[in-house]
Amino acid sequence: MNIEKYFSRENIIRNLAKYEMYYQVACGNFVNTANTKQVNYEIELQLALGSIYEMLKDISTLENCDEIFNDELKKQSAMDALQNFVNTNLELVKNSQIQIEPIINEINDNTFFNQTMINICKENERKQVEKWDEIITNDLSNAIMASLISLEEN
Repeated sequence: MNIEKYFSRENIIRNLAKYEMYYQVACGNFVNTANTKQVNYEIELQLALGSIYEMLKDISTLENCDEIFNDELKKQSAMDALQNFVNTNLELVKNSQIQIEPIINEINDNTFFNQTMINICKENERKQVEKWDEIITNDLSNAIMASLISLEEN
């Protein structure tokens, strides 16, 4: 895997912005579907980066890795959002108020994000990039890179 390519400062910012948008839009969908307000829309930086890294490890051997990256990022963030939603709303799952398997299938089949959801992400992308551009400094991106290189070596 080309860590330098996918985890340059610019790509960390862009990938975190997209990940967070997809995550939040997915959470909004779950809240609407389950008619609940119990959800955390915030992502944790370390968990998001770890999730992106693991996803990249899974697809890095594929010839079309670059072409499918965005779709896989979308799927990964939706799966992470679903996992956190289920953890927070376990009673809704136990009471069959929300069915998890069809949602997982939609995410895996890349049909979960409808055009409205995609449009919301596109409309907010610039704001998200600006947010992460302030958070991910050169020092932080260098530390992330060093950490990932060390992880790869072990």
